[in-house]
Amino acid sequence: MSNLFREVGLHAGLGRTVTLIGNPRFWKQLVLLLHQATPFDNALAIFYPREGPPQALEEYDAEPSSKPASMLTYLNGLYLLDPFFQACREGYPSGLYRLEEVAPDHFRQSEYFLSYFHDNVLEDEVQFILQLPDTGTLSLSLGSQRVFDREQIGQLTTFAAWVLPLMQQHWQHSQLRPQLPVAEEMASQIRDALSHFGSAVLSDRELEIARLILRGFSSKAMAERLKISPDTIKVHRRHLYAKLDISSQPELFSLFIQSLGHDLDNP
Repeated sequence: MSNLFREVGLHAGLGRTVTLIGNPRFWKQLVLLLHQATPFDNALAIFYPREGPPQALEEYDAEPSSKPASMLTYLNGLYLLDPFFQACREGYPSGLYRLEEVAPDHFRQSEYFLSYFHDNVLEDEVQFILQLPDTGTLSLSLGSQRVFDREQIGQLTTFAAWVLPLMQQHWQHSQLRPQLPVAEEMASQIRDALSHFGSAVLSDRELEIARLILRGFSSKAMAERLKISPDTIKVHRRHLYAKLDISSQPELFSLFIQSLGHDLDNP
């Protein structure tokens, strides 16, 4: 009987979600509907335009807390290290993706994961990704303090068959779309923050490796990606650390965060 009431509640929630297509309350209702079916701890609906920084559309916390600074940091450039953002930019087809499907092999050892992701997104994340041709990407992220199990992933994968069309319909009918385009100067500035980081002192290859380190790639994965040996990767890593006068990944991450602040304050 409890399963019957649960199904009735889900169908009723789905009906309410459909009626809110084009309404600012759509995202919150969709998140609450998903939370009713599969428990998670936070959610974020976000739009990644083809140019410029992302635009947060809805935030949800099962246990609300005030984290304005962390979201501002993410929107101001830290998103460049987000594996889901990279998946969106690389054109992953619309669908549901697990963190392990999109993250580099050493992502959980990266300073981005340790210093930001684990405190704000928590332990695991899945994301509904909807590609908007010639416009950008719309995504709905679900974060959890525990790793999503096989049953939860299976259920969310099934839900993707109607979640993604609902997201598409809402985008097309919404009267409150994000303002496009973003100011061109700011868009270019944020977009290039990662590619220009350290460019004054590092070689092109060292810049490439610094970016991969920040994103959480191991030496082996970098070697395979760049088609060079792991030993050569280690040499480049030593050289770039020496040129930046640092000795660890946390210091590299700290320099990147500082460069974001400097770039945004000095366009």
